[in-house]
Formats: sequence, C-alpha cells, structure tokens
Amino acid sequence: MMLAPQGDLNKDGLLIRLFMSDDFERYDTPTQRFTTNIFRASILPGWRIKRGNVEIKVFAGPAVESHALKPDIPTDTLRGNHFGARFATEIWWEPTPIMMVAAAASATTIGTEYSARAAAGWRLLDRFWIGPEVSASADEFSTQYRIGAHLTGFKTGAMEWSVGSGFVEDSFHRGGIYGRIGVLFRK
Repeated sequence: MMLAPQGDLNKDGLLIRLFMSDDFERYDTPTQRFTTNIFRASILPGWRIKRGNVEIKVFAGPAVESHALKPDIPTDTLRGNHFGARFATEIWWEPTPIMMVAAAASATTIGTEYSARAAAGWRLLDRFWIGPEVSASADEFSTQYRIGAHLTGFKTGAMEWSVGSGFVEDSFHRGGIYGRIGVLFRK
C-alpha cells in the first residue's frame, strides 16, 4: 500500500509504502519434508520524483520478519521474529504512450535477503499493461530465478491490480510455477 501524506500519489514528494507478505514453501528430501512460513512487513517512508515520462521512488525504514520452520531447526539463525531495516527503489518509464519498462529492487538487514524485478509491457485496450517479467531473490538459504508474464495497472475502483505468473527455479535446481498478486489502493 502506498500513502501520499500530501494527498496525491501522482505528485513529487513524500510517500509511505506499507508492505506485507506471507510466503509458504515446502520441499522434500529423501527422508523428510520441510515447510517454511515467512511473514514480512515494513513501513517505508520515501520520496517520489517524476521528470517527463520517468518516475523514481526510493524508500527506507523498519522491517519485521517471522520465520516458522517445520520441523523446527534450533540452529537456524533466522527462526523466530527479527527486526531490521529495509531499503527499496522503484523505477517506471514510459518511452512511448503504448510501452512501459519497470524495475524494482529491495534489500534488508535481516539475513542476507534481496530481490529485484524487471518488466516491460505494452498498453492493451487502453486499460492495462501486459508483457514479460524477470525476477531474482535470495537469502542465506537459496536463490530463486523467475521468468514469466505480467498484467499491470488494471483498475477496479480505488484498487490497481498487478498479477504475474511463470516459471521459477532455485539454487537447488527445483523448478515450478509461481504466481504473484499485488494491489495498490489509490484514494
């Protein structure tokens, strides 16, 4: 969720980004099944700058994570609750009225976690953007690579939706399908 204390998300100035995610992963070894549930939240004050058809946002603030492991691994340094800082940036560029390019990156002081995403898109039916996306994320356990497609900027009332889906592979050579849903409340 993005808030603009000055009242307009489309003007330069102070923004507050509220972020929350819940991730559930399961993987099997020849002898045991492991599950991990990671909850993340952050409140990131930041700044928006728009010049011409380029928009840049930069954020930094407090972050919290909760890692629940089954079976419990007492030696895991990230099990339980952790507090730290998160840094993030977003770039949106419309080189033409029917094309967009976006990039985002985030890193935290909790563990060695980072993520990055890049996407391109074409305006469809003058209602949303559609195109390819790639992303990578990592922590002390593994690295994930994703390649897929996105639909961005579909508006329903005060909500603006972003969805993506595609293929994922990690540093353990496990592959599968990913899905991503994002909602921005514009008021």
